[in-house]
Amino acid sequence: MADKIQNAYETSKNIYDDVLTQRNIFSKLYIKLFWSGTDDNDIARKVLSYVPDDFSGNLLDVPVGTAVFTENKWSSLKTGL
Repeated sequence: MADKIQNAYETSKNIYDDVLTQRNIFSKLYIKLFWSGTDDNDIARKVLSYVPDDFSGNLLDVPVGTAVFTENKWSSLKTGL
């Protein structure tokens, strides 16, 4: 069962990320038609702006996706969280 879950994740993660980040015209159209134009990039930037660039404490990240929005922020923090 774990292999099936892993395979499903690997197969769909790029499509998922493309839609969320609106990387191409098709994902932009999908968001406009089915999600009323909600821009997850704006939402992610707003949420991540609450984490200061010089943050050095403990932080709990509860993942609910592929980390397409948070990966760059986390890797830029000084203490590899």
